[in-house]
Amino acid sequence: MRRILYYSLLATGVLLLLTSCDHDAPPSPFKPLEQRTILLLTSEGHIYDQTGRRVMELPNCVEASEIISDGNDYFVSGKTTKEQVGYWKNGKWNTLHVDFIDDVEHWTDGIGKWDYYIYLFDYPHVLKNSGIFPLEDCEEFTPASKCMAVSEGKCYVVGRDHPQDDDKYQNAVLYYEHKGKYAKEILPKPQENINAGAFTVFAYEGTHTIVGGRVGEEPCLWIDKQLQMLPRIYDDVHDNTGMGLPVASVNSVTRVNGHIYAVGSENNSEGNEVATLWIDGEPQHLLSEQEGLFWSWIIETIGYGDDWYALSIEMTKLPDGDTDVYFVMWLNGQVIGKYRNIDLVNFTVL
Repeated sequence: MRRILYYSLLATGVLLLLTSCDHDAPPSPFKPLEQRTILLLTSEGHIYDQTGRRVMELPNCVEASEIISDGNDYFVSGKTTKEQVGYWKNGKWNTLHVDFIDDVEHWTDGIGKWDYYIYLFDYPHVLKNSGIFPLEDCEEFTPASKCMAVSEGKCYVVGRDHPQDDDKYQNAVLYYEHKGKYAKEILPKPQENINAGAFTVFAYEGTHTIVGGRVGEEPCLWIDKQLQMLPRIYDDVHDNTGMGLPVASVNSVTRVNGHIYAVGSENNSEGNEVATLWIDGEPQHLLSEQEGLFWSWIIETIGYGDDWYALSIEMTKLPDGDTDVYFVMWLNGQVIGKYRNIDLVNFTVL
C-alpha cells in the first residue's frame, strides 16, 4: 500500500512539473495568421496594409528604401527633406547623432535591427546606432537593393564591384564586421573572366549567410560563401546580345524551417521575364491567373514563423494594346492580395 501511494505521489509530481514547464514556456514571437499585419512600402514613403489601404505617409520623406519589423514595431530607411541621418520608427522620424567628417549627401539604403541596435547602410559606412564603421576597399562597390542583413549582432552587406575598366569583370562582394571596419570578401565564381553580382543577403544564427545573385547569365546562391548554381526551367534560353546579360537571377532569399526560398526571375524564349521561385534549389514559376500576363518577377520574400511571403510584379497586355501593372502578394504560394497603381519597394509582416 505504501509503495502504491509513493508511485501515485511521484506521478502527480511529474504531471505538475510538466504542467509548470508548459505554463512557463516563453510565448512564440510569431503571431497566428489572423493577427498579423502586412505593411507595404512605396518609394515615396507611403505605407499600405494588406487590403491596399494607405495607413501612413512618412513625414519629410524624399525617398524610402526598405521596411523591416521587430515585434509590433516597424522601421524604415531612406532620405528626408531635412538632410538628417536616421530612420522612421512606427512612422516617427529618429535622428542619429552621427558626426561625419565629409560634405557628401547621406542616404540610407538598408536597415537592420538586433536588440536595441539599429543598423543602417549609408555608403560607404555601416551605422550602428551612432557608431560609424567604414567599408574597406569600396571605391568600385555598388550595393545591392537588398544590401543588408543582421543576425545576433552580426551585420553583412552585399553588392558587386563595378570596375571602371572595361577589361575587368564584375565580382560579387560580401562585407562583414572585422576589427572596427567591414572587411571585404570576393565571393567565388567558376572562372575569372565572367561577371558576377550579389543582389540580396539573408543571415541567421549569427555567422551563417545566404547570398543570392547571378554568375554570368545564370542564377546562383552563395551558402556560407560556397557557390551553388541554380537550375532554370527554360534552360535552353541564353543571352544572344553578346553583352553578357543575365537570363535569370535571384533578387531575394529567406530561410524557413531549414528550407531555403530564393526568388527572382528567368527569361523565356521571347525574352520576357517569368517570376521564379527556387525551394532548396528546385525551380518553379510563381504566376497568378491574371489574363494577358506576359512579364513578371519576384522582388522580395521573407519568412514569418512557419510561413513564407513573397511580393511579385506582373505586367499584362490589355485588349486595346496598353500595359497594366500589378503587385501581387503571396503566402505559401497562394495569392492573398493584388495592388494596382502603387509603386511598391518591399514589405514586412508584424
